[in-house]
Amino acid sequence: MKKRIIALVLAASFATFTSCDERLEELNTDKINPAQVSAPSLFTKGLKEGFDRIGSISVNNNPFRLYAQYWAQTTYPEESQYSLTSRNIPANFWNSGYRDVLIDLAEAKKITETELENDPARTATLTNRIACIEIMSAYTYATLVDVFGNIPYTEALDVTNLSPKYDDARGVYSELLTRIDAAINSTDMGTQGFSAGQDPVFNGDMGQWIKFANSLKFRMGMRLADVDKTASVSIVNSALAGGVLGSNSDNVRLEYMSASPNTSPVYEDLVLSGRNDFVLSNTFADYLNTNKDPRVTAYAQANPVPFGGSDYVLPTDMYVMYDDETVYLTAGTVIPASSASRNPKIFIGGTYGTANSFSNFSKVSSTLYTDPTYGVTIINYAEMRFLMAEAAARGGYSVTGSAAEHYAAGIRASFEEFNVSGVEDYLAQPNVAYATAEGDFKTKIGRQMWVALYNEGIEAWATWRRLDFGIMRPLPEEATVTLPLRFTYPIAEQQLNGTQYSAAGSAIGGDETTTKLFWDAQ
Repeated sequence: MKKRIIALVLAASFATFTSCDERLEELNTDKINPAQVSAPSLFTKGLKEGFDRIGSISVNNNPFRLYAQYWAQTTYPEESQYSLTSRNIPANFWNSGYRDVLIDLAEAKKITETELENDPARTATLTNRIACIEIMSAYTYATLVDVFGNIPYTEALDVTNLSPKYDDARGVYSELLTRIDAAINSTDMGTQGFSAGQDPVFNGDMGQWIKFANSLKFRMGMRLADVDKTASVSIVNSALAGGVLGSNSDNVRLEYMSASPNTSPVYEDLVLSGRNDFVLSNTFADYLNTNKDPRVTAYAQANPVPFGGSDYVLPTDMYVMYDDETVYLTAGTVIPASSASRNPKIFIGGTYGTANSFSNFSKVSSTLYTDPTYGVTIINYAEMRFLMAEAAARGGYSVTGSAAEHYAAGIRASFEEFNVSGVEDYLAQPNVAYATAEGDFKTKIGRQMWVALYNEGIEAWATWRRLDFGIMRPLPEEATVTLPLRFTYPIAEQQLNGTQYSAAGSAIGGDETTTKLFWDAQ
């Protein structure tokens, strides 16, 4: 009897233990944050992070609108003086690419490939999803190459490898172009990949993804024009045959939402932060004003004329806005203090590279940046037409039409994108018309492309490095332009991946901001 009682107690105890164990497992399961995230969720997150990092205006990781000298700073001018280390900018941009974008995309691809093996009935859909992932991954890697040069690629994203090697930048470009071509060739145009809800950029339209892929190829191919013309022609001709962006409606652009956490990164940095850190730079304002470019009215806010108790003399040709009209006046024109009742305003830029008074200079456009839903564009139609103009001017490419025709079309596309009128009057000016504008084809096209890339600071900086179109100003009290030609590698790479870091620095000619990238031949 005693043994039976003990047995019953043990049985009851086991049952109780088993029941508690099952309950503990249930209680320890996180129902809000699942252990396995779906491929579409990872793709959507990586896609958004990819646009956020390019559209951000946080000087902690994205000083490119400053490097393009579109804007000048107010209280803290260190970034426009090209300080990279005070905020560890290289590391922040590096990490946002690898950690926030590429890892998510790589994991989404891995999961999708497993699904493809186990679900052949969905081959077309899943293959299209992999194509989208590959295109966005290629874009992200290309930005890292264009900013740093040699980067970890073949050994990147492996969490078990703490010392990944750096791959040759030109070789990475070749690999990326191969991946883009594979993505294009694998796409089933009659099948959706990600759904509209999972793909906030193109709403699942694979035709638009193919245009994105070919436009990225076109951009990368033209990067090679001065260093490998044969490869450049082959890449560009293939991209054009496949179909690049054909209008502003094709722009590679992510529109945001009105509520946090999905508002525009620019809105978050300019409005929600409550900071007054930027004004239009004198480099950009003076160029727009002297060329009688009405896009200045879309790019910036006019500032009240600083009478200071006396008449104001215009320092340069510029637009002057009164209550009831906008006029264009020449340098030296006197605006009498007695006209203050008409609220005259001008577009005037702060001195680039210094701490400027926020109240004395034109602010960045409220139309573009105070809307939380305002999108981030990473490739626009205007760029495609300017690249076509460049290809036509260089010769040897399959682009049809003249350089002058594509140049004018690029300007028209830019005016349309920013909803500005007066493009034909602008094009008619001798200093703007392709035949009579200053400089060679690189200068003509490069300068107008720079103006059109106002919302794409990273690409504007790349265009200046590649085409050497002048314009940029030296810092105050410096005789020459010292604008960086690349980011130096993150300090953490020196400390934690020293051997590979040293090899990479030697391979590119030194880990310096003055070291040119492989496509920067001039």
